[in-house]
Amino acid sequence: MVRINLVCLLILAVACNGGKHKEENKEELYNDSSLVSIADSSNAGITDSIAAVADTLHVDAAKLIGMWIQPVAGLDKEMQGFQLRKNGTARSINMYTLVYEKWRLTHDTLLLWNHSEGVKDTSTIVDTTIIKELSDTSLVLFPVKAAEGYVEKYHKRN
Repeated sequence: MVRINLVCLLILAVACNGGKHKEENKEELYNDSSLVSIADSSNAGITDSIAAVADTLHVDAAKLIGMWIQPVAGLDKEMQGFQLRKNGTARSINMYTLVYEKWRLTHDTLLLWNHSEGVKDTSTIVDTTIIKELSDTSLVLFPVKAAEGYVEKYHKRN
């Protein structure tokens, strides 16, 4: 009989203690900051960052007409570049394998169609550049596929 009472007393003690432990766990969970609920933002509207940026430079297409040259890398006395004509055609200056065909201005973006000659792949490519600066005598372009901060500087040749 003592054994049964001892077993019952042990079961009762565990049961009572377990209830107290559950209350402590509930309180602990209630105060746990890692379980703070956060509002779901997965359906929030996302604006296109490219579309949200306004043109930073107004470009007068008439200023682009003419010959734009720059020194050849490593040969500072030699010049290379391109000529943009009123009718939308373009030509290369001192670049024998790169042949410019035509050009178009869209806001501050200069598009130059070209192909290579004397090489295996002669497919047409469109160079896309952002006009960073334009004056009567100088042109600064940022090729969109170039590294951040890279620019190409040209001077107008009369």
